[in-house]
Formats: sequence, structure tokens, C-alpha cells
Amino acid sequence: MARVYDWTEDEDEIASDAVTVGIRSDTRILTIAGLQFGAREAIIYWPDWSADDSSIEAALEGPMPVESALKRADELCARHRFNRVVIWLQHRELWDMRWGTLASVQGL
Repeated sequence: MARVYDWTEDEDEIASDAVTVGIRSDTRILTIAGLQFGAREAIIYWPDWSADDSSIEAALEGPMPVESALKRADELCARHRFNRVVIWLQHRELWDMRWGTLASVQGL
């Protein structure tokens, strides 16, 4: 069964209990200009977090390939006991179903 991620396109929406993988691309602008597609890239963000004997300060990593970001987010989630990994998309069309499934309703 494919993993289901909570997600948003609202860049101001923050999940305080999660590692967020942000996925962006310059594809839309390049397509409008009639140029080649741009590459998708991801950035990982996590808030200040404490759980049991683990704590971490807020930080950002990336950019990096999306697959690498999802793997790193899972590692951070496990190591620091975040509750989940969530997705921020610059626009919905950037999601690739090979990475998992997005929740049917947008929102974190």
C-alpha cells in the first residue's frame, strides 16, 4: 500500500509536529516561455522539536532531489520522533505518484 502524505500548497501553513518536504520547480514558468521543463527539487524543514530524550532546533536542508528529501525526512522523523512527514507543493502538478499518495483533502 502506498504511503499517504498530508499536503498543502499554502506556503504559510506549517505543521509544528512534522518534518516538511517542500517541492518546487521552475517548470511552469519555463513551459509558458516555451522552454524545456525545469527539474523538481526539494527542501526539508523542521521546527524546534522535543520528544522524550530527543530534541532538535529548527532548520532547513537542501535543495536536493525529491527522493533524497523524502528519505532524509523519514530518517529525521525516526531519529527525533516527529509525528509525521508532510508535503508542501509549489503546485499540485509537481507530485509524482511513485513517491506515494497525497491525502484526498489538502491541509496539514
